[in-house]
Amino acid sequence: MHFVRIGKKALNLDNVSYCEAQIWQDEMSLKVHLVGSANNTPLVLAEEDAKELWKYLEYVAEKPV
Repeated sequence: MHFVRIGKKALNLDNVSYCEAQIWQDEMSLKVHLVGSANNTPLVLAEEDAKELWKYLEYVAEKPV
């Protein structure tokens, strides 16, 4: 399991299906779609939490194996 603490939330990255970043001028929101979510409602992060998680996901994606 791969947990990441974002603000007051702990997110298991193993359960993330995909993320959608929505950027408008200086504002950012991030929709996190989770695997096995019965009603397919995404977790929505805004402002600093969204920027922090997106920066971490980009770092993990670029890290060599």
